[in-house]
Amino acid sequence: MARPAKPERKAELLAAILDYLMDKTLAELTFRSLADGLGISSYVLVYHFGNREQLIAEIISSIESRLDPMRSADVRDIDREAWRAFLLQSWQWTMAQRNRHLARLEFEATAQDIVAATPRGTSQENFRMLHHKTRDWLVIQGIREEFADTDARLFTSTFYGLQFDFVVMNQPDEATKAFELMLSVFFSNLDYRLAAEDQHS
Repeated sequence: MARPAKPERKAELLAAILDYLMDKTLAELTFRSLADGLGISSYVLVYHFGNREQLIAEIISSIESRLDPMRSADVRDIDREAWRAFLLQSWQWTMAQRNRHLARLEFEATAQDIVAATPRGTSQENFRMLHHKTRDWLVIQGIREEFADTDARLFTSTFYGLQFDFVVMNQPDEATKAFELMLSVFFSNLDYRLAAEDQHS
């Protein structure tokens, strides 16, 4: 009878794998290269992760877990300051050099997913989640849904775009200035929409 896998050992391995990938790509990742790099048997990886596809899914799921607080949030309970605080916290996560490489891996997995025979689909789910949460939050603030949907898509695309900017260019100060401008524009546009709505009511 096979011994059950220990969750804590799997978590330790996953952390070590993320460290190993700081200067590598998912495309070059194999159980053999990973086992050699970590100084363990490839059987250990098979035991805990099954196969390469499952391993990559676990890697990306671990990276994407930073979105869990937003995923579980009820937008009816989020005021402006809480919304801004979440965005700033998420941005500060991105600005760490280690997390820059984690975001790089996430973007790589997204590009691969587009042409995969069996896509994971989580990249689209995450984009859709942030887009819909933002749209619903704007509607609760008083923005009409047709405007809120477009504004939320612009916001979400810019948010991901600035993360990509930092991944590619590695210029944290410049990317952060652009992010702060994006926040200012987002909230100014919200006030503009609300003022226009008041004039028509």
